[in-house]
Amino acid sequence: MAIEVDQPECIDDVFNCPPASNAIFSCLSPADIIRVSKTCRLLRDAAIYFHHLAYNINRHLEHFVREPHAFRRLQAKHKFLISGSNALQFLDRTFYPSSDLDIFAFPDNVKEIGYHLINEEGYVFEPGQTQPKKYDEVTVKETDFSTSSRWASPADFVYNSGMTDLLRFKNPKRDLEIQLIVCRRTPLDCILYFHSTPVMNFITHDAAYSLYPKATFDKRIAVSFGWNTHEATKKALDKYTERGWAFVEDYSYQGVKAISPAIIPDVARYLDDKHTWILPLDVNGLDVEAQDASESSRNPFHCNSWKLNRDYTGFSTQIELGISYDRIYYAPKHFEHAYLIADRGLGEAMDHLVDYLAEQNRTKNETKKCVMLTLREESWFPYRGSRFLDSYLPSLRDAHLKFPKRIYYG
Repeated sequence: MAIEVDQPECIDDVFNCPPASNAIFSCLSPADIIRVSKTCRLLRDAAIYFHHLAYNINRHLEHFVREPHAFRRLQAKHKFLISGSNALQFLDRTFYPSSDLDIFAFPDNVKEIGYHLINEEGYVFEPGQTQPKKYDEVTVKETDFSTSSRWASPADFVYNSGMTDLLRFKNPKRDLEIQLIVCRRTPLDCILYFHSTPVMNFITHDAAYSLYPKATFDKRIAVSFGWNTHEATKKALDKYTERGWAFVEDYSYQGVKAISPAIIPDVARYLDDKHTWILPLDVNGLDVEAQDASESSRNPFHCNSWKLNRDYTGFSTQIELGISYDRIYYAPKHFEHAYLIADRGLGEAMDHLVDYLAEQNRTKNETKKCVMLTLREESWFPYRGSRFLDSYLPSLRDAHLKFPKRIYYG
């Protein structure tokens, strides 16, 4: 039974005064603000008000683009992600001078995004040494799924190997740069090839995500990937050490065990799991529907998964940590997008579904039989004549997680 306690008068005075409460919240970490908001209704309402001010994505993007709504509408259309230090700054409510804006895009959409920056935002393409001088002459490599899995070994990790090219755009009137990264497979796959956990955050048109929020914003610790003897990796790690993150140095069994609650090793992670921080963004003016919390689990994008594996090598007392996924599921005839799959069972369930539909197509059987996930009274058949199956992937994932053993009829 809850016990009601009279609120001290000073608390009422401070948190009913937005300038005062905002000044206090500005000194707290995101995790501390969440903790404070759970104490009472007054502080919850004050925290909500602060969130609306502190996490204003349009104001954040106005530093780089004149028309943030048009830019975000383009993002909703092409599903590109904003990541790197820019997403970290947004979630951490900080600012790094001379930092740029990193856009991670599918190859098919890169040219249109670049033209938008040039024609609508006034940026100028700045070619690299091996790139054409004119943006019209730039050729973009197609998506490459020849390597569709990833292992956790640091020896196999190459920093930024998830990208095929980087296009730079400069603002001629201000000292600003936007980097357009051409992703080899998917934008999320590219982000998971970052050098360390603090930058594994990204922004979509309707939400901001942090994959390791407890480590990044609460404990302020970081796990690095690959060998720090590589010049690019070492430079990046030094930069984030200067920005306040303590990189883990003790990779003994006890050392890794101590940080496990913050990094969640050996568990198949999903973008909408309880360990991910998802911050909904204002979508007014984007001509898209806002997703509430109950609809978040129905977003196919959230079915992407990965693991942070512990790798015990030989007789060493040190554990190696690395990102892995079993496969990148790419079936363009049935799914509009590719998905990172760390749970082999879900990948097999997707295979069974695609095989079933292929068989139905071959036999041209007009009386479609239902694919039954028969355990208790569960029955699920997603195909209703739509071209792609992406919107039904959350239901398949839920059924797989609830009932790992499936029986198919048809």
